[in-house]
Amino acid sequence: MISAVATALVLALLAPLGPHSTAPVEPVAPTDPPEVSAYSWAVYDETADVMLATWNLNERRSMASVTKVMTAMIVLDKADLDEIVTVPPSATASRGSSAGLVAGEEWTVYDLLVAMLVRSGNDAALTLAWHVGDGDVDAFVAMMNERAEELGMDDTHFANPNGLDNEAHYSTANDLVTMTTASLDYPVVQQIARIKTIKMPEDPTGKVRQVNNTNRLLGTYPGVVGLKTGDTPLANKVLLGIAELAQRRVVTVVMGSDDHFSDTRELIDWAYTTYGLRDRWLRPFFSEQGGGAVVTTDLGLSESEERRLGAMPRIDDGRWRMSALTDLPKASLITEWLKGVLPSIAGGDA
Repeated sequence: MISAVATALVLALLAPLGPHSTAPVEPVAPTDPPEVSAYSWAVYDETADVMLATWNLNERRSMASVTKVMTAMIVLDKADLDEIVTVPPSATASRGSSAGLVAGEEWTVYDLLVAMLVRSGNDAALTLAWHVGDGDVDAFVAMMNERAEELGMDDTHFANPNGLDNEAHYSTANDLVTMTTASLDYPVVQQIARIKTIKMPEDPTGKVRQVNNTNRLLGTYPGVVGLKTGDTPLANKVLLGIAELAQRRVVTVVMGSDDHFSDTRELIDWAYTTYGLRDRWLRPFFSEQGGGAVVTTDLGLSESEERRLGAMPRIDDGRWRMSALTDLPKASLITEWLKGVLPSIAGGDA
């Protein structure tokens, strides 16, 4: 029997898996995924690196303003936040959503990122692309496509930095999950995506500009911390969602939606009914006695945690399986420690 101390240390080693871990664990949920209006969607458990459910995952579609997440990543790779940018006339002539920039104004890169990600300003996106591309927006778009290729976004192509409809501008739910997880490596993107409302620099007449985040789930739906909305005639409504609850981070993508906020809420709710990586590792320590699951060692769990684990199906019921210890990113560290502490169990010298 593994001791409580040994178990606690194994769990402590598992805890830092966090973002970008690669634990190939099959998902399980008590109910089927909800029916939503989106043409294509994906629900991804980023903490455990598990795609929980998808629909039309690899269907290419227009992606609208979620494009600006890639724009922001390229800008942050190439420019400093305090750089001063002069707004070019070409940017202020952009169609669609606008942050109200005026040609000749001077903005910092950071303020332009806020205007682009919070207000979804097409003028801000074009200004940033013009700046980083040394006056050549097409050169900036080439950087976007190069980065997409590096990330393995094989079904994505960018034609502009703001997401306006173009037959050569498309992505898939699968690729947008990849882009969203890549954005987690950019703290500035994540910080800006959480801003609900903010005052921007005054316009040339001295008028105060205040912008509200286009993501109406922020501050209204538990756990939602980002990321970006989109809406064009060809794309319909698009939303990249990030939710953080119960030590799990879940990423959702909806494309071609009639109501991207409602669809995202449904998918997030469903995602958190699935079992997380911690649950899967603790479940083997429960035995079946008298028709109910009973913990077989002192794991130091709360009553609610024990009830949750007790309600989980047995490992060998055929509906799901747990990854072998050797499949986990920290397998070597955990295994070597176990060999020393529990040699007969971990395969060390008897």
